[in-house]
Amino acid sequence: MKERPRERKNAGPPARKHGTARRLFRSAAADFAVSRGAVFVSGIFAAVGFVVLDDYGVSGDEYFQRWIGHAWVNYVWGGDEIPFEDHNRFYGAAFEAPLVLVERLLGLKDSRDVHLGRHLASHLFFLASGFFCYLLAYRLSGNRLLAIFAMLLFLLHPRLYAHSFFNSKDVPFLGMFMIALYLVHRAFGRNTIAAFALCGLGVGLLTNLRIMGVMLFAAVAAMRACDLFHAVRTEERRRILTTGGAFLLAGVLVWFITFPSFWRNPFEFVEMFAVLSRHPTHAVSLFQGEPVRWPEIPAWYVPVWIAITTPPVSLLPSLLGTAFVLLRGAKRPADVLRNTTVRFGFLLIACLTLPVLAVAVFDANIQDGWRHMYFLHAPACLLAVFGLRWAVSVFGRMRGGLSMFWTLAAAGVCAVIVEMTIIHPHQMVYFNFLVNRGAPEHLRARYDMDYYGTSYREGLEYLLGRNDSKSIRLEPDRVVGVGPDTHYALVNRDILSAADRQRIVLDLEAEKVGDFYISNHRGDLRHGRNELPFPPIVYARKIYDNTILTVTAVDPSLVDRTTADFYRDVYRSVASEDAAAESNFDLHFDDGTLTMLKEPCRPEDVRQPFRLRIFPVDTGDLVWFRREHGSDELNFSFAQHGVRFEGKCMIRRILPDYPIRIVEIGQYVPGPGGAPIWKVAIEPSSNGAATDVYREMDRRTVSARPVIEADFSVHLDRNRLIYRREPCSPEDTRGYLFLHVFPEDVNDLAEDRRRHGFDNLDFHFRTRGAIFDGKCLAAISLPGYAIAAFKTGQSAGDGPIWEAEYAWPE
Repeated sequence: MKERPRERKNAGPPARKHGTARRLFRSAAADFAVSRGAVFVSGIFAAVGFVVLDDYGVSGDEYFQRWIGHAWVNYVWGGDEIPFEDHNRFYGAAFEAPLVLVERLLGLKDSRDVHLGRHLASHLFFLASGFFCYLLAYRLSGNRLLAIFAMLLFLLHPRLYAHSFFNSKDVPFLGMFMIALYLVHRAFGRNTIAAFALCGLGVGLLTNLRIMGVMLFAAVAAMRACDLFHAVRTEERRRILTTGGAFLLAGVLVWFITFPSFWRNPFEFVEMFAVLSRHPTHAVSLFQGEPVRWPEIPAWYVPVWIAITTPPVSLLPSLLGTAFVLLRGAKRPADVLRNTTVRFGFLLIACLTLPVLAVAVFDANIQDGWRHMYFLHAPACLLAVFGLRWAVSVFGRMRGGLSMFWTLAAAGVCAVIVEMTIIHPHQMVYFNFLVNRGAPEHLRARYDMDYYGTSYREGLEYLLGRNDSKSIRLEPDRVVGVGPDTHYALVNRDILSAADRQRIVLDLEAEKVGDFYISNHRGDLRHGRNELPFPPIVYARKIYDNTILTVTAVDPSLVDRTTADFYRDVYRSVASEDAAAESNFDLHFDDGTLTMLKEPCRPEDVRQPFRLRIFPVDTGDLVWFRREHGSDELNFSFAQHGVRFEGKCMIRRILPDYPIRIVEIGQYVPGPGGAPIWKVAIEPSSNGAATDVYREMDRRTVSARPVIEADFSVHLDRNRLIYRREPCSPEDTRGYLFLHVFPEDVNDLAEDRRRHGFDNLDFHFRTRGAIFDGKCLAAISLPGYAIAAFKTGQSAGDGPIWEAEYAWPE
């Protein structure tokens, strides 16, 4: 057979100006006819998926996602009231509702069958989208081998591969985004009403899954408008208008039909976009070693996450492809508007970059790594096709160059497969060589690892295999009732067999303390802590020498005699020293460690959670979002940091390494506004460490001129204010000190403070000050933004004792 000309080969299948639905489906069949290699690859991935299906745990979001599907199905099938009135009504169910319908059709009742069925359906959809990646890559390159390689890059992203089983939110949106891009390319290539209507259907379903899908709506509409502007003939303009209208009508109609909340009020779209982009606002992620609140992530958050968690074999071609498209557009600007392939390349660049810019500009909430942005993997893999075509052309000019290129490509793919096999089934914590993976616990202290809690299944299976007893009692996380550790354990218990589920006992109301505790320590790390548990670790799962899961024993005697003797010796050693304070527990401080002892100790004595608050000498030592509160709040449940044996209880916490003013510890009733059961405040300053810091402040300010002279003199020392009074007694510190900071730009304030125009940093002297040698000193760090002025003073509740203002010099 005579080979096609090179130009035609690189252009992909020929486009038709006109066609019917019949021709559309014939051309689709032609696409599938040239995809035997991709079908073979898909079959291999499907076979592997069936083999490893039962290795993955259940994510923390799966119950919510399944509930969304059931709620909408019940509403559509006879419900007379919308199932929820809060922001949950804005979650589409285009993926969840079909899963629920299949679940009901097959009569799946057992929780294990339900989860395995959901995981299988989600993974198969991911594989199907990989096949569409092949089809589109072939249309862009005309090269089957390149298209298969692009398909492998799409499917062999370690994090996305693992998420394809248990993440029914972000990965289905990624898959639908790839399918929608394929439909967009076909629609512009065929230019028929049927093709654009099918494209509208795909984009409508995409927007149902995530509101970000509206981006493709806007892109296709803009491209049709551009075609209309350049059209010369009346017939051509008429076809552009009819195809564009078919796209918009089909897309809006499908979106409306699949969003029951819009049936009541079609104009909720604006509220929907605002709510979903800003909800929630209280949670925290760990990024580059710093806890950051979701609405206030830095602009480089998403690019860094993508860079450090994407295999280099995918990252490099994507960067090359982006550069190639940009250079081609700069060299021939007219091609950006008229050449279908180049224009599609710029569409891919827009899909890749605009969402990242939108997150940075509008402070949208992005959480848990970059999972909300997983859909960016679709345009990245397609841009890689452009880079691979350029690389093939360069290597093709060298003798043996193509063989070298494909050897390198195969080596890159094999390296990814080997690493995925090594860390299986925890590919969701994959990092590449751009971060230091060799240092023990380095990644764990800098980035969120298993934020979905799927590793809990491995912890449960370890306990089931280790113990022959009929029941294994887990201690729940009581900090917030059904806390995250308890939630992860509960959902992962449900994918076990019925017999194993009965053996795992996790009861919040039980009077007996549990025997084991499972945790990924996500909460500790998000508060800037890298503290492994004090109780004996009976099992730990490490990836890259970083702990993602621990199973601890509440009673050391459950481990072995040597372990029990060790904790018994620690107890005797601490108990032999005088306690710093006595309450329900005896409190001991030693070298930055707080140890709490109780004897005798009953199960009910440790059922309620503990509240630990650390007040530093200088609030600038706190994580930035804790500075407004003036303290670290490190609440915990007994099983996280305590052991109980022989009628004794012992808890140990490592305190922060900054100078501490007050340590406040107690137990409280869980829930909002929970009352304290007992509470005690201790001043480690009695040991002299914090007092030395205040003495240094005194030396720095005693001869310096204050910026405010009142009952307290106020000194500006670097980026903090120091309040000083001499002579001074406890009576002089009554009430509280108020501090209102006015920024130069009100937008630097948190959103809930902008209407006031200032930051409120009021504080009590006891939390940030000290009295010594007849002097009173207190310190507070100022915000990092440019300050115009501040107002400060002292109030006892019945009006100010004194107040003054200070304007920042220009």
